[in-house]
Amino acid sequence: MITDAAAIPVVSARRKQLQDEGYFILKGVANDELLSRTRASVNNAIAAQVPSQSKKNRSPGLMLAAEHYPELSGIIGNPVVLQALGQMGLSGSAFWKAVIISKPPAGPRLYWHQDCLMWDDPRSYSHISPMIFLMYYMKDTSGENGCLRVLPGTHRKRHILHQMGEAHTPEINDMENPDDPRFLNFAGEKDVPMCAGDVVIGDARMFHATHENRSNERRTVITIWYHPLFDGLQPSTQSWIHKQFHERHGHWPESALAEISAVIPRYDGDVPPMKYNRFPDERLT
Repeated sequence: MITDAAAIPVVSARRKQLQDEGYFILKGVANDELLSRTRASVNNAIAAQVPSQSKKNRSPGLMLAAEHYPELSGIIGNPVVLQALGQMGLSGSAFWKAVIISKPPAGPRLYWHQDCLMWDDPRSYSHISPMIFLMYYMKDTSGENGCLRVLPGTHRKRHILHQMGEAHTPEINDMENPDDPRFLNFAGEKDVPMCAGDVVIGDARMFHATHENRSNERRTVITIWYHPLFDGLQPSTQSWIHKQFHERHGHWPESALAEISAVIPRYDGDVPPMKYNRFPDERLT
């Protein structure tokens, strides 16, 4: 509940930017303790994987499923962010999964893509997204070291990119065709430079990408996916998210589950899980 009248215009502006443009930034939501704890986990995870890293996933970089790192529960269940979402009318968010993504020095740009998996759910064609991403960068980012790029408005309007293929396939991840148009610049794109401790929250339906990393250090981000207003999604969507979460995170220790208890999806119906669909139909105009 909003108790500070001065905060109401700020919350309204965030909600409007998310609905109109597809993203907004929350400043200073990860304090030094949380950021330090998260960095330690991330750095250990990367150090254990880098020696065996292949040339796969050239475009995104090293990708590690957070389900193997329950110590990331603090950043996943960050109550500061959950409170902000609640104030914006996006309470009842359910967590699906998180991924550590680390782009090495000289890592190429990430291609344009959108991450929505539930285009069969009517919510996907409304002003309230069925799926949002939260990106926490472990250090300050800019165009120099591979910051986020976005195409505002593409979460609600059809774009030529919608007909250019599916995201996250091995071919595009491995950058088998560097001339693929999804690596190009597009009119209206914006850079989203970030400071460590902030989070960018985006509509998963919005097309986004990154710059290449021209620095001599890794650029690492934790991407977390939530499903706001979970109870308003159709039952098959709820069933899928519930099943996915418990398959990935059911083994986590009780201490970690306690830190994310507010975002654990809970569905007790008997509707089979949805079949995921990355492509919008004619309802997106």
